[in-house]
Amino acid sequence: MRRALFGAAFACVALAGPVAAQDAAQGAAPDSGSVERLEPLNPTTGDAVQPVVTATYHCERGAEVHAAYINDTDPQRVALFLQGRLVVMSHVRSADGAKYAEDGEGEAGYVWWTKGHGAMLDWIAEDGEAQPLFRACQED
Repeated sequence: MRRALFGAAFACVALAGPVAAQDAAQGAAPDSGSVERLEPLNPTTGDAVQPVVTATYHCERGAEVHAAYINDTDPQRVALFLQGRLVVMSHVRSADGAKYAEDGEGEAGYVWWTKGHGAMLDWIAEDGEAQPLFRACQED
């Protein structure tokens, strides 16, 4: 049941990418405040980037996080399904590994960090204090 819900929720999020690509193809003016396009985080096959890559992470205390990395949007996004909740975050620049933030800046809300096959999830309060939610997450 959980996988079916994740699939349905993910389909709604993934459909947003083609709309942006369609607007660009029709010559819509780019947003002057747009963020620099980051390189894809997943391996490529020839010139094609896999538009969606899914992964399941097992974290401390037995928590399971399903992730769908959406590479054909600008900025790239991740949709996390955790504890019955769907959270969509945008890829933001980081010094090491990949960082996704719910608010687009990483200053408040959920922040998902990945490096290699590991990941962690934090909640950043409005005062900037980080609360760890999931640690030691490992991709299957």
